Amino acid sequence: MQEIIEQFLRTYQGRLKPSTFSDYRSILRHHISQFSSFEALNQELEEYLASLAISGKRKNNILSATRSFVGWAKRRELWEGRFLRIPRFPNRSAKIKPLSPDEARLIMAHAPFPWRDYFQFAILTGVRTGEALGLQFKDFDLTRRRISIRRAVTRGKIVSPKSEAGEREIPLLRPVWEIYQRRMRLNEDTSPWFFYSQARKNRVISRKALARAWAGILKAFDIDPRPLYATRHTFASLSLAAGEDPLWVAKTMGHSRPDQLFLKYASYLEEVKPDGEKIIDLVLGKQSLMKVVP
Repeated sequence: MQEIIEQFLRTYQGRLKPSTFSDYRSILRHHISQFSSFEALNQELEEYLASLAISGKRKNNILSATRSFVGWAKRRELWEGRFLRIPRFPNRSAKIKPLSPDEARLIMAHAPFPWRDYFQFAILTGVRTGEALGLQFKDFDLTRRRISIRRAVTRGKIVSPKSEAGEREIPLLRPVWEIYQRRMRLNEDTSPWFFYSQARKNRVISRKALARAWAGILKAFDIDPRPLYATRHTFASLSLAAGEDPLWVAKTMGHSRPDQLFLKYASYLEEVKPDGEKIIDLVLGKQSLMKVVP
């Protein structure tokens, strides 16, 4: 089985995004290689997954990678059996709790530089971490007041956004425009990357360094630990709680269906002040800042 797995990985390395390929490789080598044959995999996989102390989401990810692997093997005529259908596991993984308005204000006002620019930008735009790291100065259209999301940086490689809806334009709001002006002014070595790092010779900042800074800031401000991705959840939940148009929120975040926002973030809305003010007023206390730069 191990040799077949390695053959599959060689075949698919150039066809999958780096993050997806890395996940497939981890799943196949760590889990699927334990089975002696496709027949054993077919008969024992469901019981094996049920015994794992991992979330339902992760079990379903393992199922998805396994189906791709088995489908490839059947096309190559490496196995002729019928793969048994295994029902999806219920997803009971822990939710990522967004920041409260007070917590968001605290971080955006007092996080140390150079990290403050990133966290302000991430909270006020809702972009994915890889999308933010993939931004270049040329993606900012100051005439049309738009930002183009055209690429992402994942595991050190430049890839396309996560989905078709992920390739999009988002509005250049006044606080974000101010971040742009500051970073452009300080970009003495003319790095093309918006979130450049002088310590990395003006290449894009390291995601690991960013995550370490995030963890340190949360600890310093006595905020419960959250993954870096919580900035995106914060934008969504606070936008909806503030009364922003769900269509606008969904489009800005790169979602194709606005109803998914309510399903995902409804449980957090009642914890946030729902007084009809806009997100910038909710987060920064200045409603006029919400407007696109005139």
